[in-house]
Amino acid sequence: MITVAHAEVAGDLDPVPGFIESAFNPLVYHAAAQCLHGREFDGSRLAVVVASLVGDSTTTSLASRLLVDGQVHNAILFMQATANAVLGFLSREFDLTGPLLSVSTVDDDPLETADLLLADPELDAVLLLTVELAADERTAAAYRLLGRTPPTTDGASALLLERDPQ
Repeated sequence: MITVAHAEVAGDLDPVPGFIESAFNPLVYHAAAQCLHGREFDGSRLAVVVASLVGDSTTTSLASRLLVDGQVHNAILFMQATANAVLGFLSREFDLTGPLLSVSTVDDDPLETADLLLADPELDAVLLLTVELAADERTAAAYRLLGRTPPTTDGASALLLERDPQ
């Protein structure tokens, strides 16, 4: 596989319509947009993979706190809690109809997933997005249980990978 484009995003980002409270989905969207903007591609031949060890921990923590406090939950939080929500938004924004996957792995390298997808003759490229949010006390404990160092900042990266022409 060859890298066609690379992007990294962090810090304050413009909001993404339909997503609130958490930086997870804006990070994914803006990293993807930087890699895809201005490029010609067949959206049916591009797979998109979002890889994150713990996912949108901000939304999950907020929803949990609201539940424990007996407060009414916000339905948007339920929808955005999975990485698939931002994948749906990306597919609409960039006319993507190829495979969309969200994965959480401890031992596997997301590049292996991209390589496996590129073995499919119906795909030309894979957009691999990795995203992690700064750990709060609860998610830091989960990272430690998994033998990982908790992240201290929010960030995402994107790699647009194509099949190696042989």
